Amino acid sequence: MELDDYQIQAATTRQRYNSKDQENYLLGYLGLAGEAGSVLTTLKKLLRDGEGFGSFSTRLAEELGDVLWYVAAIASHNGLTLEEIAQRNLLKVTDRFQATDLTTLPRFDAEYAERFPDTFVINFVEEQQGPFLNVSMLWETESGSVALGDPLTDNSRLPNLYRYHDVFHLGHVAFLGWSPVTRHLMKLKRKSDLIVLDAEDRGRAQVAEEAVTLIIYNYAKGNKMLRRSDRVDTDLLNMVQQLVIDLEVAAVSSYQWEQTILSSYQVFHQVVEQKGGRVLVSPKERKLEYLGK
Repeated sequence: MELDDYQIQAATTRQRYNSKDQENYLLGYLGLAGEAGSVLTTLKKLLRDGEGFGSFSTRLAEELGDVLWYVAAIASHNGLTLEEIAQRNLLKVTDRFQATDLTTLPRFDAEYAERFPDTFVINFVEEQQGPFLNVSMLWETESGSVALGDPLTDNSRLPNLYRYHDVFHLGHVAFLGWSPVTRHLMKLKRKSDLIVLDAEDRGRAQVAEEAVTLIIYNYAKGNKMLRRSDRVDTDLLNMVQQLVIDLEVAAVSSYQWEQTILSSYQVFHQVVEQKGGRVLVSPKERKLEYLGK
C-alpha cells in the first residue's frame, strides 16, 4: 500500500466529536499524544514481563498503526500528504546523519586561479606583549614566512582563547574548502570573477563565517569545549545552515559540518595546550593536522 492510499482510506474513518470545549481538529493532536503514550506503555510491559510478554510485536504494531492514523488525520486536515512528509523527512535525516566522505566535496575554487594551495602550513606564535598574550599567524612559504593579518589578543577582560580562533577558519579551509576570512588574509579573493568575488569573498561572507565560529565556540563552552564529543546538537547545525544559507558553502550537509567542527576542535586544543605551533592545512586531502612547534 502506498502512503497516500493509506491516508485517503484513513480519512474515511475520522470521527466527529460532540464536545464544544475545543475545535475538533485539536483532538487529532491529543489523540497522537495519547497513542504515543500507548507505545511507551507497550515498551513498559516488555521491560516488566520480559519474554512473558509474548504478544509484544503484535501490540507494538497495533499502537504504531494508531499513531500513523492520527498522523494521517493531522496531515489531511492541514492539506499535507504522507508522501510529501515522508520525502521531506528523508531529505532531513539524510542531510543530518548520512555519513559522507569529506573528500567527495568539490572544491569551491577548483576552477579559479585564486585557489587555496593544495597543502600549506600555518605557524601560530604566541608572545607576551605588555598585558596581553598576542598570537601571530605565519604562512610558511618557500620564500619565507608571511604574516596573515594582525596579531590577535583575546579581545576580552577574561581569557577566552579568541587569540587562537583562526584555527577554526583553517578547519573550514581544510575540510570544506571554504573560508572567506582566510581567503582575505591570504589575498586569494577570486578577483577573476567579479560576481563570485562580490557574493562569496567580500565582507558579508566574512561576517557570516565569523558568526559561525562564534556561535559554535559559545556552544562548545557549554559542552566541555567538545573535548570528548563525537557529535553536536542538531539545533546548532541548523543555526549554522541558516547563517550560510545563500553562500556557496550552503551545499555542505549538516553531517559534514559536524565532522568539520569536531575535527577542528581537536587541533584547536593541541595548539592551545602547546601555546602555539605549526598546523598543516590540506583542502586537497581534507586534512587539518597539528605538527608541533
